[in-house]
Amino acid sequence: MNAKGKVIATDLDGTLFYPKKRIRMISTCNKKFIRKFIDEGGKLLLVSGRNQFYLDKVVKRIKRKVDYIGCNGAIIKVDGKFIKTTYMPNDLLKKFFNGMPKDLKPAGIFLMTDDYSFVIPHYEFSLFNRFGFHCYQLSQVVYREIPKISDRLVHKKINEGNIRKIMLFYGILKKDKERCKKAFIFFKNKYPEFDFSPYDQCIEMNNASDTKANGIKQYLDYLKINHDNVMVVGDSGNDVSMLRAYKNSFCMAHSKEEIRKNANHIIESVHELEKYLDDNKGENLNE
Repeated sequence: MNAKGKVIATDLDGTLFYPKKRIRMISTCNKKFIRKFIDEGGKLLLVSGRNQFYLDKVVKRIKRKVDYIGCNGAIIKVDGKFIKTTYMPNDLLKKFFNGMPKDLKPAGIFLMTDDYSFVIPHYEFSLFNRFGFHCYQLSQVVYREIPKISDRLVHKKINEGNIRKIMLFYGILKKDKERCKKAFIFFKNKYPEFDFSPYDQCIEMNNASDTKANGIKQYLDYLKINHDNVMVVGDSGNDVSMLRAYKNSFCMAHSKEEIRKNANHIIESVHELEKYLDDNKGENLNE
């Protein structure tokens, strides 16, 4: 394997965590590959929408030296220390929530901060969504994150807190998904200060500059690594920026066509990247 000097920048959910292993977290094939890649001189960079608390747990599972980008680019951790941490401006957040049309209000909001994985309000969840959320959480087992549920704390964070990323949850019904799609278009056009990543049931919201593509660029520039030596791999909306920005881009085959079309290569699993690193294969990366 030609790993020396190379960087694999990988998303987690739907990517490194695919297929899901609710007890082991990472499949045996993927874990074996990434450990070998690191041991032979490569750098693994986790690039995720998740917060630092969960990313630290993932690093422990890998049992190797691993750097990461969290909250879609709001935080970057290199060699055990943060080289970047940014927050969403509270004045703009208050304007955003106060000016939100009633028909576009989400069923719930998730605030990612530097002291909690995420904070959610209690009052905004309907009984149906509350039940569904708790069932979903229980089903995730090792992928589960424990929220802090507090109406007071949510309001405090929006007004004066340290928010890195927000998720706007709309629900699982067809009508909820339609509202989510409508809200994404409205917010994207009205608030250029923020970056919005759409999903069927929710919208991720960051500072406009906090994208995965920008986070990877800052990481590579900090370590003075040639941008051509990075392989980026993802599967969903918040991965599009990095799939478009780097020529060695890989998308998971199970992704939607609208995501896959942004990548130069399609793979079934992360461990398949090994064939692109092998000097004896015709599909190796350009030096």
